[in-house]
Amino acid sequence: MKSSSIQFHTINLASFFSQLAIAMINLTLVYHLRYHYDLSSSMIGLAAASAPTSYLVSCLIKGKLPSNLRPRHAIMLSLAGMSASILVLSSVHHLAITYLCLFLYGMWMSFLWPHVEEWFSRGKEGKELGRAVNGFNVSWSLGVALSSYLAGLLIERSTILAFLVSIGLFVMVFIGIRVVSTLVPAIRMVPGETTHIETSGLTDSSTPLRFYAWVGIVVLYSGMSIILTIFPLYAHEELLLRESHVGLLLLIRGITSCIGFFLLGRFSFWHFRKSLIFLVQGLFALLCFSALRFSSLFFYGFFFLLFGILFSFAYAQSIFHGSSGAVRRSERMIIHEVLLTIGTILGSVGGGWLYQKFGFSNVLFSVGTLGAAAVGGEILFSMYNRRRIR
Repeated sequence: MKSSSIQFHTINLASFFSQLAIAMINLTLVYHLRYHYDLSSSMIGLAAASAPTSYLVSCLIKGKLPSNLRPRHAIMLSLAGMSASILVLSSVHHLAITYLCLFLYGMWMSFLWPHVEEWFSRGKEGKELGRAVNGFNVSWSLGVALSSYLAGLLIERSTILAFLVSIGLFVMVFIGIRVVSTLVPAIRMVPGETTHIETSGLTDSSTPLRFYAWVGIVVLYSGMSIILTIFPLYAHEELLLRESHVGLLLLIRGITSCIGFFLLGRFSFWHFRKSLIFLVQGLFALLCFSALRFSSLFFYGFFFLLFGILFSFAYAQSIFHGSSGAVRRSERMIIHEVLLTIGTILGSVGGGWLYQKFGFSNVLFSVGTLGAAAVGGEILFSMYNRRRIR
């Protein structure tokens, strides 16, 4: 029991500090590319999509290699690779090398989250799985929440400083996992997923609701990518907000997401509720349409608050319904990560192009239309499928 508690807190602390560093890097990158290379909005969106694209490709082509690695080994490998990539990126002033570093950064990240998610969900179902999902979601979302304001303060001094602080956090997590693994034999002996499956005799009892939840994670992550990549440019160039003010808005979103994850972990009313999956996606589309005429800091603060709540629902629905009843959970977590990465790429590339050509209002209109079309299609498919079964 004691080793299980230590493992729970080790995973969650690693998730918190890793996501804190990653989110700081994501926001810093937008300003770094603008200040150091004077790139256009569409080019910044394309660059911001380089790491997610590499992450996506790496998740798809790695095969069974991750399943054969012990979780702690895969996580430590990821932390070392990401640290090296960002260190080189922050040390050079050459755009081609910067793109290469972003590609490698995304590749190394593909060894992090699928392994973390498989590790904390292993052998858990129902409320126990819900509590594990809650611990992970609160941890990484709290890291995102704090990262926005902290990164904004550091960026005002230097983007290089923000990158170096992020690297320091990666190194700290690496050392922490190494120390805990040395001191706690139960964590050191956690096997790879393939070995775990072969010795457990598990049978699959997955829920089809995962497909609807997966659509939601694509849509909501498209919005998340726009908020993290395109909105800072809009706020800087048209709203004339300082970096720390943008960080404060992102902090609002992060805190509400964190609170949402915490509350969802306390209750199970949302487990296996298809209507709630549709409602979250529909409300997101409505929120985007409502924000078309926003222009003040106050109203955008309200937008970010509501988005944070909806985002917490969509993410929890995807990771819970995707892993529930599954045998090879690393594969399900890879699907979850691949889909949110597709959403990230759609938001950063498509949003960057739309913003440069047509303005931020049209970016919001487009992602709102995507959300409305997605939930409309899901409802029609659900009605058809139910009628066919009858």
